[in-house]
Amino acid sequence: MGYDLTIVRQNDWSDFEEDSNITLEEWLQYVESDPELQLTNGYDSEVPGILPGEWQNRPGFCDWVGHPKADAAIVPWFDYYLGSISTKNPDDNTIRKMIMIAKKLNGKVRGDDGEFYDESYFTNGGYPIEDTNSDETINNLKTTSNKKPWWKFW
Repeated sequence: MGYDLTIVRQNDWSDFEEDSNITLEEWLQYVESDPELQLTNGYDSEVPGILPGEWQNRPGFCDWVGHPKADAAIVPWFDYYLGSISTKNPDDNTIRKMIMIAKKLNGKVRGDDGEFYDESYFTNGGYPIEDTNSDETINNLKTTSNKKPWWKFW
């Protein structure tokens, strides 16, 4: 389990056959233009000490070798699947990278709970926005930026 962020371009995010999806060709072209990304087209599913490894073919799967804290053991990744690009448990650097990629692909960064992430995430206290097209939502962010995160109840 984990929390996924996904770059989407659909008008209806649940419609995987919508024509506005990001194509594999577009994604591969972007990956080729970004020297921080290394195309692997899959990953090894080995969990050291728990599961033996097996190669999983995933066209468009790539590692973000340019991540500021990437090392040989832990490298953030981006997975292309059904017209979108996702990652699991992203840190702030990865969220920033996803926002940049989304802009290049005319998409949006969306969380598991339907929220959207843009540059305001880094200036409003770490709160994503619910609807990127709503002026009311943007104004509400300005008034909630000094509130504590939901998990800090003291």
